Amino acid sequence: MTIKKPASQKAPVKPDEGDLLNRVINAGSPPPPDEVAPIVEKDLKFQMVIAPDLCQAIDAARRLTKTSRRAWLLQAAQEKLEREGRLK
Repeated sequence: MTIKKPASQKAPVKPDEGDLLNRVINAGSPPPPDEVAPIVEKDLKFQMVIAPDLCQAIDAARRLTKTSRRAWLLQAAQEKLEREGRLK
């Protein structure tokens, strides 16, 4: 019969008291300024009132391209601002 040595148990590693203290103090704190995530701008939402005659003219024009009113109006606004040099 072979006799084996008992497996040596490593002593548990004690965390550095300074590190432990910093983790307790900073728990729940916001990250330092260099790690702050950039602010993401959200799209603006609003309602718009259009005169019935203008709406009919828009609908007639957009039917050729089969796009929604929203998409057609956004594209028209973008094209106008690009022509005027206000949008790059």
